[in-house]
Amino acid sequence: MPVIACPDCGREVSTMAAACPHCGRPNSPVGYAPVAAPATASAEETVWRGSPSWRVLIGKIVLIILSAILIPFAASFIAKYTNDLNTSTNIVEAGRWITAIAIVWQLVTFLIVMFRLQSTIYTITNQRVMIERGMLSKSLNEIDLRYIDDTQFFQSVTERLLGIGNVTLISSDKAFPTTVLLGIADPRNVREMIRARAYQVSQRQLFTRAT
Repeated sequence: MPVIACPDCGREVSTMAAACPHCGRPNSPVGYAPVAAPATASAEETVWRGSPSWRVLIGKIVLIILSAILIPFAASFIAKYTNDLNTSTNIVEAGRWITAIAIVWQLVTFLIVMFRLQSTIYTITNQRVMIERGMLSKSLNEIDLRYIDDTQFFQSVTERLLGIGNVTLISSDKAFPTTVLLGIADPRNVREMIRARAYQVSQRQLFTRAT
């Protein structure tokens, strides 16, 4: 046990003694740093949540508009150069029906894709990345941030103009070695967020997760 010299009497006294046993001088225990309390488990907190952006559907919207314009125009153009009046009328009428069928079909597919996008939810916490999918039935996949080895993002020219893109997560998780977050807004910042969080938890710290 470490000892020091008493400032009053000069005799040796334990650093842990409350007072000098020889002269009674009060003594504050020194020499030992307090033992740090064990680290508590890190509570799970959501840092970002989002879905694929509706802007990924811009192409379908443009296709619907073009169908409504180009099909009737093509039918009218063909009918214009048809000598038979009945045939010309039938071509125009057929063009209208084809336009209506094409628009209805594209609207149905548009709504289905939109509902799928909105029912896909990406959640990033300080512990994991969660991907929830499904309109009626639900599925949930997750990747522990400690297993993410690399992150990438990609934007095509059109996606850069629309401010959306894909973020790819490469992990050592055998179930999900590669996961892509599709069509999210501001993909560069989301990628950097995941990268920073994955770096913070690289020490394999203890987690507690919300149920």
